[in-house]
Amino acid sequence: MYSLKLSSYGKSNNSSDKDEWEFNNITTDFTNIEWNPGSGWYENSFRTVGQTSYATINYNPFTSIAEGKTIELEFETEKVNSDDDILIRIGSESNTRIEITPTRASLYNNSNVDVIHTNYKSNERLKLAFIINPTTDNVESGLVYIINNGILERAADGSDSVFTTNNGIIKIGGSNSGIRLYNIRVYDYAITYSDEYNNYVYDNEDKVKIIANNNVLDVSDKINFDLCKNKLDTILISGNLSQILSGTTDKD
Repeated sequence: MYSLKLSSYGKSNNSSDKDEWEFNNITTDFTNIEWNPGSGWYENSFRTVGQTSYATINYNPFTSIAEGKTIELEFETEKVNSDDDILIRIGSESNTRIEITPTRASLYNNSNVDVIHTNYKSNERLKLAFIINPTTDNVESGLVYIINNGILERAADGSDSVFTTNNGIIKIGGSNSGIRLYNIRVYDYAITYSDEYNNYVYDNEDKVKIIANNNVLDVSDKINFDLCKNKLDTILISGNLSQILSGTTDKD
């Protein structure tokens, strides 16, 4: 189950509860939000820009990771002033935390070491999940993953890292660059790749397109080349492979 689940879907600047955003007694404080399209709710997202304008979710997800941890957020960076601007900070300011900048997302451990990160383009909507696996006796013990739009993008060994801190919040905004946050989820355990892909599909506004793009299997559940080449960038190399496979030519 979720320990935090917040969505901007359907929120309006004109509603009487526009400044209420909470989950299971976890509240959000809004500072210098003007409740207009540039500072407030906008097209199913929370949007803000400027150092004095931000939202604070009064929750620290890194108090314990005994069963692992999953932190998932969907966002879009915009109005970039500097690639170093911190648009979202989850956790502490100086040790265990996730930082989102206009072009980079990083997970730091309690020693302020960047354990895993990913780069992306600004002004593109992304759904990122940071999955911290617990230290157990299985093959994923201590591994840390970044899932980007439902696809496993990066993995790192976090078994020697401490990812707990008693201090921390979730801060959205407060930067010269702009941010739009669509939703955020936190699980007190490590979810699977398929769970995260399902979340990506569930939250996406164009589920039909996603399903169509993944329709690459034939009737016998084998990958069909003709289906793939119509959906993916494909290079077709033709020729006599027997010479290469038999080792009679220079493979280089």
